[in-house]
Amino acid sequence: MLTLFLRAVFLDLFVLLILRLTGKRQVSDLQPYDLLMTLIIADLASTAIADTDIPLLYSIVPILALYLVQQLLAKLSLKSSAMRRLICGTPQILILDGVLQETIMRRTNYTVRDLLDSLRSKDIFEVGEVAYAILETNGTVSVLEKAAFQKPNKRELGVEPGSAALSHLLILEGKIQKSGLNTLHLDREAVETMLKEHGLALKNVFFAQMNGDGELHVQLDRTHQSRIYHYSVST
Repeated sequence: MLTLFLRAVFLDLFVLLILRLTGKRQVSDLQPYDLLMTLIIADLASTAIADTDIPLLYSIVPILALYLVQQLLAKLSLKSSAMRRLICGTPQILILDGVLQETIMRRTNYTVRDLLDSLRSKDIFEVGEVAYAILETNGTVSVLEKAAFQKPNKRELGVEPGSAALSHLLILEGKIQKSGLNTLHLDREAVETMLKEHGLALKNVFFAQMNGDGELHVQLDRTHQSRIYHYSVST
């Protein structure tokens, strides 16, 4: 038991030292390769801790090798933009001037629901308010709001604020989203009627959401040039 305790303490301190030397501070800072290296190091260390028949060097040497390779790749990435693109990838624009970039989202396997979650985490509830949403190489989403929606807020400007209205997903890739209908007390026929009033067909809608004030945001699919529409309707 004492041997297990000492091996665990030693390898824990050793792995901590290696991770500190990589210069990373939190998981969100890690590129995909850095995260993979961290997981492999953890596995090597845990194997040596659990099995006393495995010499410590059998974990220390591979961990050092991984650290050296990571440092080499980091140096190459600093010196060569092509190498950085190869190792880390490049940022991808998910929203451009309020329009979801359907082709890029499919290529990066980033769903509309994932994107809406990311926007809400940044206190943005309307896609139409976004000038740029960029998927960074570490998996986070950076958002730049349109100038009209950037601070200062209405209270600071002395303008009477309207009601806060949460938006709900009504249509995704031509399919009605029942949860949104139920929340807004709508039915399928009402949605289809709203679309027909504006000359739109359900099958051509890539994305549509409505807030509690009856503001409808519609984006057509890429075969229709991803055109967007914004209407005020009565719910």
